Amino acid sequence: MNLYKYMLNNGSYLFKYRGQIPLILFLVSIPIIHETSYLAKINQNTQLIIQYTAIFIGIFGLFLRYFTTATTPNGTSGRNRDKQIADRLNTTGIYSVVRNPLYLANYLIWLGISIYSASYILVIVSSFIFFIVYERIILTEELYLSRKYKEKYSQFLLKTPCFLPSIKKYRKSNESFSFKKILKQEYSSTLSTIIAFIYIDVLTNYTFNNILNFEKVHIIILGVSVFLTLLLKI
Repeated sequence: MNLYKYMLNNGSYLFKYRGQIPLILFLVSIPIIHETSYLAKINQNTQLIIQYTAIFIGIFGLFLRYFTTATTPNGTSGRNRDKQIADRLNTTGIYSVVRNPLYLANYLIWLGISIYSASYILVIVSSFIFFIVYERIILTEELYLSRKYKEKYSQFLLKTPCFLPSIKKYRKSNESFSFKKILKQEYSSTLSTIIAFIYIDVLTNYTFNNILNFEKVHIIILGVSVFLTLLLKI
C-alpha cells in the first residue's frame, strides 16, 4: 500500500472516531504537565494572563463552531460518523474564508486548553497530534468531495484556503443565522470544552500541590453545564 492510500485509510478510520480524539490530549497531558508546566514558577499576575488568554482562545473556538453550525445548510458539516455526507457544497459564508472552519475551531479549543496548562511542550505535542490526525481526515473528505462535485470543487480548492482563513475572500451566505441549530448540535462540544478546562485546572493543582481538589467554582460550573446539556439533549 502506498503512502497516499495509507493516509486515506487512516483518514476514514479517524473520521469515524474523531469525537474521541480529544481523549488523547487528556492522557498525554498528565506526564507532560507534571514535567514541563511553568505554572508554579511564574507569579500570579502572569498566571492569570496566561489562563485568561487560554480561555479566550477556547471560547473563540467555540464561537467559531457556533457560527459555522448556525449558518450552514442541513445535510452538510454534520455529526455523521459512518460515512461522508454532503448534500450540497458550501462555498459561501464562513466556507468562503476557510475550507475547514469546524476543524479550525477545534484546533483553537485544543490550543486554548493546552495554553491553560502553562506548558509550551503540551502546546507543541497537542498541535502535532491534531495536525497529524486532521490532515488525514481532511484528505479523506476532500477526496469524497472531489469525486462528487468534480470541477466545482476543484475551483473551490484553488481559491479557498484549507486552514488559515482569508477574511478578504468572505462572501455572504444565503443561510439565515439559526440559534436553534447551535442549541441542538453544539451542547456536547461546549460541555467537552468546559470539562477539559476544569480537568487541566485540577491536574495542574494536583501536580504542584499534590492535592486532588475540586474547588466550589468547578463544581458549580460543571453541575450547571451538565444540567443544561441533559436538558438540551432530552
